[in-house]
Amino acid sequence: MKRFMYFAILASAAFCFGQTAHVSQDEETVRKFVDDFSAAFSKNDAAALDRMTAPDYTFVTPTGTIQNKEQRVAPIRSGDLKYDYAKYDEIKVRIYGEMAIVTAHVTVKSELKGAPLNGQFRSTLTLLKVKGMWELVASQASAID
Repeated sequence: MKRFMYFAILASAAFCFGQTAHVSQDEETVRKFVDDFSAAFSKNDAAALDRMTAPDYTFVTPTGTIQNKEQRVAPIRSGDLKYDYAKYDEIKVRIYGEMAIVTAHVTVKSELKGAPLNGQFRSTLTLLKVKGMWELVASQASAID
């Protein structure tokens, strides 16, 4: 009986570990996308941001303004908006077929025309897999007080 209990506990632990340790290939790829997206901001790489976003990409700013792709990337491209970093953590990825929803905490240190523009945000990123590649179709950032 003791052997049976030991085996049952061991099997349960292995099953639970296997369930929590399993990460799909899509989830790994989406997490890499978020890392690359963060790096593009940190490097002020407007070309990378342009490549990573869909042609009809929209961003809802912390003040509720809606920006299209060009409006989002233009200040970075011109140098008016300069990021020291944009760090994503507390990342949660949910995959729904060809769509992924990412929620995260974001810490930003940047300047807009020389004035500090820093903060903590909760962000949602909506990605779509197109021809086997993930692209950002929409995102939003809500300021954390």
